[in-house]
Amino acid sequence: MSFDFSQLRILVVDDQMLVRSLISQIMRTIGCRPDSVSQATDGNNALRVLEIRTFDLIVCDFQMDPINGVDLLKEVRCARTPNPSNIPFVFLSGHPERSTIMRAAQFHADGFIIKPPTPSDIEKNIESAMTRKRPAIDPFHYLGIPTGSEYDLRNFIAPSIPPASLDLNLLLERFHKDEPLDHVLPGQVLARDILAADGRALIARGVKISKTQLDILRKCQAQYGISTLPIAHLPADQMIMYHEVYGL
Repeated sequence: MSFDFSQLRILVVDDQMLVRSLISQIMRTIGCRPDSVSQATDGNNALRVLEIRTFDLIVCDFQMDPINGVDLLKEVRCARTPNPSNIPFVFLSGHPERSTIMRAAQFHADGFIIKPPTPSDIEKNIESAMTRKRPAIDPFHYLGIPTGSEYDLRNFIAPSIPPASLDLNLLLERFHKDEPLDHVLPGQVLARDILAADGRALIARGVKISKTQLDILRKCQAQYGISTLPIAHLPADQMIMYHEVYGL
């Protein structure tokens, strides 16, 4: 065995206790330290664990409620946990369909372990995940990829973009003021397009910025090179017009 498993901190996520116990036991047999393998009973529990502990790898069941495996992976890739957004992430699945694998690949999943797992399957998938080149993570890219779940619809709703309009541009510029990132509140209207340091468009002008978008910009401030946001401080009458004319 060429890879050193003894240094890995691993989170196993599955809603079946038998599966979690089996995976954890196999990991110990391939060299993981018992105190370095943690368990989470479902996606919600995993998010709580990821808030307080850091890991080197996540091994996660695909089918769980109300947060399935892809939803959890999207949370991680969108920088909504303190763990690195590009942390290796391997799925557990009994019958992975092609559509399932393709959806997971969009979020740079690192592999699939078929249930019931064997020690060789787990060893091979973990070693592959830990030794492959990590993808450059752009949380705003993943925000735009739907998982198709109700959880995704509730928690990753993209703010509406008003149609192109010279009148809107003039209105937004008239009340434009650059605000420090930490002073901006969810629901405030962006006066201009938000661009990353490399020129990529992140959020369109006229959008009411969401809490998720703000959280990403704050956590990834160095990555995107953004310290202030152009906010349109619309008076009450202008805000009413903004809502009526653009349906927002």
